[in-house]
Amino acid sequence: MKKRFSIATYVVLGLALIGIASKALQLIIPIIVFGAIFFLYKYPPSRWRKPAFSTKSSGRTKEKRTRNASFRVIDGNKGSPEEPPKYH
Repeated sequence: MKKRFSIATYVVLGLALIGIASKALQLIIPIIVFGAIFFLYKYPPSRWRKPAFSTKSSGRTKEKRTRNASFRVIDGNKGSPEEPPKYH
C-alpha cells in the first residue's frame, strides 16, 4: 500500500509555501546581490578580458634595435696617489 499524507499535512505545507513565498518577495534584492557577488567570486572579471595583443596573432615580430653608446672618460682632479685624502 502507498503511504499517503493526511489533508492536514497538505494544508500545513501549503501555508508554509505561502509564507516562504511572501518572505521571498521581501528578500529578492538581497538574494540577487549575494548571487551576483558569488558569481563574481567564482568567475572573476579578469577571466572575461581578452588579451589586447598577441605576438602569435600578429604574424611578424619586431626586431629590437640597440644603439651602441659611445663611452668617454672624463678627467677628474683627484690628485696624486701620494697625497693624503683631503677630507677625513
